Amino acid sequence: MFPGTFVEGEKMETIAEEKSLQILIVDDNSDFCMNCVDILESKGYTVSAVNDGFEAIKEVQEKNFDLVIMDIKMPVMNGVETFKKMKEIIPELPVIMVTAYALEELISDALLEGAFAAFHKPLDFEKLFSAIENTQVSGSLIMVVDDDRDIRTNVSDILEAHGYRTKVAMDGEEAVQMCRENRYNVILLDMNIPVLNGLETYLRIRTIRPNVVVILITGFRDQMKDYIDQTLKSSAYVCLEKPLNIDYLLGILKGHAKKQGHTS
Repeated sequence: MFPGTFVEGEKMETIAEEKSLQILIVDDNSDFCMNCVDILESKGYTVSAVNDGFEAIKEVQEKNFDLVIMDIKMPVMNGVETFKKMKEIIPELPVIMVTAYALEELISDALLEGAFAAFHKPLDFEKLFSAIENTQVSGSLIMVVDDDRDIRTNVSDILEAHGYRTKVAMDGEEAVQMCRENRYNVILLDMNIPVLNGLETYLRIRTIRPNVVVILITGFRDQMKDYIDQTLKSSAYVCLEKPLNIDYLLGILKGHAKKQGHTS
């Protein structure tokens, strides 16, 4: 939804305590389940655990959960198959996928189906806590991708001052990885970034997050015209030139929100 309420990192534990989020852990590894239960309960969540997809489906049919954290590689019915069946029961239930294996096809399938995030084991719990809270907070989550530290910091600060939640990435590979770890509403993507250029980054993101709104930004429109045109033809929302006109950017975000039927 646009715009959203910014939630500072240090306030996240308070949110967990106030809501006492009901979380279901699904993993065939009992030790992993118990470890997750202990860690998440220490943060104030209420946590249950089951060891296969069939038990998980039964649990979500019988109880009200705010979130499911589910392993991808499980016997009989894997996590992605289980997630798809859960969607039929409770379409809006957020699901975070986890895996210890290089299961890129299954990970992409889960994200395309609407999984909120996907993490590799061993889990980075700080990133997991952030994703958990983002599943519960209304409002737009925006990623600012730019290799210029001052630009990405300044744009992020301005957007947060206007009520948006933001995260930043310095290159294309980091942006793609972050798209796996959170479901972003909008990405501000510089076209001239290292590792993967803007077009390559955009195409990679589209394979896992086809519905995210991508706004291109550039200080080299003439030099990057072909890349920009290709990206726009691939359904990027618009291309803005640097230095950014922040009022115009805010107008675009607000206008898109109205098109989507969100209230401001």
